[in-house]
This record gives sequence, C-alpha cells and structure tokens, in this order.
Amino acid sequence: MDDMLFKIVEYILNIAEPEELEVVQAALKKRLSEKRNSPVLGLNPGKLASQTTGRLNDQLEMQKRSVTEMAVKFAADIIRKNAPELNEDQVQELLSGFMPEFAGGSPSKGSAAGSIPDGQSLPPGMIVQMVTQFVEYSEGSMGAGEQVQMEQNIPGWKEKYWRSFPGQVQKLISLYLNGDIDRQRFEAHVYEVLGL
Repeated sequence: MDDMLFKIVEYILNIAEPEELEVVQAALKKRLSEKRNSPVLGLNPGKLASQTTGRLNDQLEMQKRSVTEMAVKFAADIIRKNAPELNEDQVQELLSGFMPEFAGGSPSKGSAAGSIPDGQSLPPGMIVQMVTQFVEYSEGSMGAGEQVQMEQNIPGWKEKYWRSFPGQVQKLISLYLNGDIDRQRFEAHVYEVLGL
C-alpha cells in the first residue's frame, strides 16, 4: 500500500474528529459524483443527448414546415382548379378561412397560439395522432424530450387534448387506460368513431 494512502486511512480511522470525518465524506461524495458525470471515452452522454435532441427537433420543425407548405399549396391548387375565376387575393382569403393557422391568416375566434379547437373541428387524422400522444404519455412510454417539447409548444397540452376529444373518444381512452378493453379493440373503436 502506498505510504500516503496508508497515512490517509490511518488518519480517517484513528485520528480524525467527527467534524473532520464529515469533511472527508463530503470530499469523497464530490469526487465520486465527478467521476460519474465525467465523459466516457471523451463523450459526455448528457451533452450528446441534448445536442442530438436539439438537432432532431430542428429537423422535425423543418419537416413540419415543409409539410405545412405542401398542404397549403395543395389546398390553393384545388381552389384554383375548382374556381378559376377567383383572383389570388380571393384564393388567399378562402385559404385563411379554411386553414387560418397555415395560410398566414388570423386564427378563428377563440383560438390562440397553443390552443386546440374542439374535437368536432379537428380532422380525424389529427385526432388519432393526438390520441396516440395522449395514450403514450398516460402509459409512460412518451420520451422525456417529447414531453418537454409538447409542454413548450402547447402549455397544458394534456388537459387541452382531453377537452378537444369527442366524448366517445374520451370514453374509449378511459376504458383502455383502465384495462377494460385491449389495444386492438381500443384502436378499432377510435377509428370507427372518427369514421376512418
């Protein structure tokens, strides 16, 4: 055993007062926590995860914008095809009426950033996605990063989602989460209720 190590152990076991032992204990805790948080093979897992999450969020946001632009363009093309007599301002006005949050128009009365319209005015596909997210969260299978992002994008999203679901969908979610119906029956009934 190294002479210095022997002296340290001797001091701790036979000489140190209780107050000094507390200092040694605090120093050991600090040292051990530094070791646990130190990079492994030059990589800091926490930092790497944070950077990866940030990059994924950026990519998802870009894809979301791209899909939104495609949907608006598609809707505008349909309007132009079916009503060629309309000028561009009239097309944009129609888009704003149908898709205010996507067409750059002002949201309809009562809606604001982070708000969710009632289930009757949401497309069935969107309700299915919302149900999936709600159930994943409720079952504990939604990732922490997605939970944080959901809360940042839509503060109080769980309550807002729940209020936006049609009553029959709420009942089905409750039955499934309580274990009264299995996943397959739950999904089939949700699709049926939404007319999909």
